[in-house]
Amino acid sequence: MRAAVMAAVLPVLLWPAVVGAQDTTTVRTESFPRPPYSGATYYIYERAGRTICTKLSVCNKFNECELTYRQGAYRDDEDAATGTPYGTTPAVPISSASLAKHVCLTRFGLAGR
Repeated sequence: MRAAVMAAVLPVLLWPAVVGAQDTTTVRTESFPRPPYSGATYYIYERAGRTICTKLSVCNKFNECELTYRQGAYRDDEDAATGTPYGTTPAVPISSASLAKHVCLTRFGLAGR
């Protein structure tokens, strides 16, 4: 009897956590070398397991950077040819109060969702 009650009650209690996790926006990075003496870093924004926006920062040896924003998943041909990134960071959740500070999300109207 107790197991049946828990089987019925537990999903109801966990549902808000599951729904909240699907609405959470995360960001992670992937880094690629760019000769000579420069590199490309992708900031990959994801929600519900899908890439919703990609920011590409290509910096030279003087730390001068060019930024590119793309909606959805994106990888430049040069980096795709390189293969796997040489550096990555795990996905980190972005608080709802901070979403509007991310240009990639605001540019494509994704910060308020």
